[in-house]
Amino acid sequence: MKQLLTAGLTALLAGTLAAPSGGGSAPIPFAGRLLVRPRQAVVFAGNSLQFQATLLDPQTAQGAGAPIRWSLIGPGSITQSGLYRAPSTPGSATLVASTGDGLAVATSIRIVPPPPPRLRLVISSCYDDGMLNVYRAGDGDLLGSLTLGGRAAGLAVARNPGLLLVADETRLVVLDLTRMRWIAASAGPNVRLSEVTTLAWGLAAASNNDALAGGRGIFVYRISPSGVPHLVATAAAGETPEGLAAADGGRTLFVSSINSNSVMRFAVTPGGRLHLTAVVHTAARPFGVAVDERDHELFVADNDTPTINGMRARPGLERFDTRSLRRMGGLLPTGSINALPLGVAVDASAGRVFVTNEGESRVIVYGLPNLRRDARLPTGLTPWLPTLDPQEHRLYIPNARADSISIYDSRTLHRVLPDVATCSYPTSVAVAGPRR
Repeated sequence: MKQLLTAGLTALLAGTLAAPSGGGSAPIPFAGRLLVRPRQAVVFAGNSLQFQATLLDPQTAQGAGAPIRWSLIGPGSITQSGLYRAPSTPGSATLVASTGDGLAVATSIRIVPPPPPRLRLVISSCYDDGMLNVYRAGDGDLLGSLTLGGRAAGLAVARNPGLLLVADETRLVVLDLTRMRWIAASAGPNVRLSEVTTLAWGLAAASNNDALAGGRGIFVYRISPSGVPHLVATAAAGETPEGLAAADGGRTLFVSSINSNSVMRFAVTPGGRLHLTAVVHTAARPFGVAVDERDHELFVADNDTPTINGMRARPGLERFDTRSLRRMGGLLPTGSINALPLGVAVDASAGRVFVTNEGESRVIVYGLPNLRRDARLPTGLTPWLPTLDPQEHRLYIPNARADSISIYDSRTLHRVLPDVATCSYPTSVAVAGPRR
């Protein structure tokens, strides 16, 4: 009986139908092709992993819309929406997606323990499928994945050792990297948390880019030593708050508001209250922000676009003094009128500023202090928010429409590794682990 079942499963997964008895003809290939994501299914024990299946019509190369049936061989469970729930112990399983008419594909799943506690990690978040991928920092090998269930966006490493903060749509999620267990605090309805940063006194701030001017634009949480988040305060910002940057050991917070064309500076209190101390008007659509604390400079990427402002669009990079919020020089173009600068990262020790141009799939590199353009680094499609690891001088760029991460040495500007494959639509990267 076991041999018959194995043979039947093999035929099913091969995508062929046996010829009618007595026909003597070759097997008939199925029309269409079934694609399952993620292709590398490595899930941390006790977590979930969302699978997606697409049936491609070979004539049109488009989804045929047939319903997908999911089944599982091995430990864990699978829902008919493709959500796999892993057991609490490591092991392996086989997931089968089928259309019910003989077309099927199998995916092997590895269920793995948390990474070793002394390992340096790179984590990417993916907006489309609410997934986190965890890699070994040295070689980019995928260690494991997990699905949070929302829209995973901004990432930040908490000051509490071993904790990662995730802006996951209406929730702030705290992931314990040593156990790969997480807990979330809800921000309530009509909220879309986007970026997140750590503050002083065990606090963290997340931007709500669904907020109108004067609405609840910033949410402040206290993270307990055990990793439990509690919402302690909210603060008004401009319309569509997005970029966040902390300074002065997390006692000062800068917030960009895309549709108000402004950056606000807040003083942070030990109780989590934010007191507005200054506002500066920017060029159009300020998105990413970054602080160079050594030279007291704030960098702002203005994501202006001809779609909104026509030929008057002025995408570029601005610089402000963090103490006075006075503009330092004029707007610096980062590329063509379609450049769409999005994110900023600073490596003060290397004397460089990095700006991602999502419209041109490039990172523009400027030298400090004069902002001389040093290089243009190619990336995948739609590079999003860059992250700098100052310890290793590595620049990580999530390429949202390429489902990959580009990695450069911030000193030599050479690629460190080939682009690393990710889950769907990565927008943020964090680096966690021991420091020298």
